[in-house]
Amino acid sequence: MQWMILILILLAAVALIALGFAAGLFCYAFGASRRSVDKVFRDRERDPAPTVRMRFITRDYMNALPHDTLFLTAPDGPKLSARFFPNGKTKRVAVILHGWHSRPWWDFGKSFDLVYDAGFAVLAVDQRAQGDSEGRCLTYGVKESEDLLRWIDLLLTRYGEDLSIAIMGVSMGAATVLCATGKELPKQVKCAVSDCSFTSAAEEFIVTSKGGFRLIQPLAALLVRVFARIRLKDASPLEAVKRSKTPTLFVHGDADDFVPYAMMNSLYDACAAPEKERWTSPGAVHAEAAMHNPDAYAAHVIPWLNRHL
Repeated sequence: MQWMILILILLAAVALIALGFAAGLFCYAFGASRRSVDKVFRDRERDPAPTVRMRFITRDYMNALPHDTLFLTAPDGPKLSARFFPNGKTKRVAVILHGWHSRPWWDFGKSFDLVYDAGFAVLAVDQRAQGDSEGRCLTYGVKESEDLLRWIDLLLTRYGEDLSIAIMGVSMGAATVLCATGKELPKQVKCAVSDCSFTSAAEEFIVTSKGGFRLIQPLAALLVRVFARIRLKDASPLEAVKRSKTPTLFVHGDADDFVPYAMMNSLYDACAAPEKERWTSPGAVHAEAAMHNPDAYAAHVIPWLNRHL
């Protein structure tokens, strides 16, 4: 009898540890953390690294440009925010989506400059639960891709249905873009650019936890279902691109060890779009394809946009 009690105590302890680990992972990976992210950016302002300086130069460049601040309210409640940067009289618009716990100016850095200076207007979106957008949870492209559809509708309503639109994302923003390509998009959306997207949130968690996520995946999926109100399996750009009809350019740095470079090839191979291309940024780590090789980025991405918009 004593052995049975000890075993039950041991099992209970293991269950509590697993629950604590899963809860900690959920709060870290899915929870809004605007204050801590803002502090990280403030601390990085003193970082002399060239790729960091590029990001802050882009922040200041964006802040100095004429722009409209736009808002919409998602059906589940959060008020979302974005900035629209007109560019002369152009009707060609790039909608850009940043990644996990980030901001448009940080993740796009040099690529914003390259796209805007090439003559495109830009809608820079603060994804839900980040930046100036409300929300309690990130959802790794599930609800964000629905938000993206609403941003596109708002653009068409406010600036005219004769717009020609590209959707562009970095990291989790790229996952949002790819999840959107698995849906019915307005005819004005002509192409997509995915920069270092993961194949699925679950696979990304396995990578970043060095495999440990597999041990708690069912429990984590339950927490995601209850608190983020999504199914973890739906956070899968890999499944979405199998339904895509949107011409898509895949970009990735081959030194990326956060979202492994191999994930780009998996996404590319699975993509059902009638036109697709891929470009590798040599030596670039995660989310630095444009900043590491700006001329090569411009040589691949700008012609892609010009061809479709």
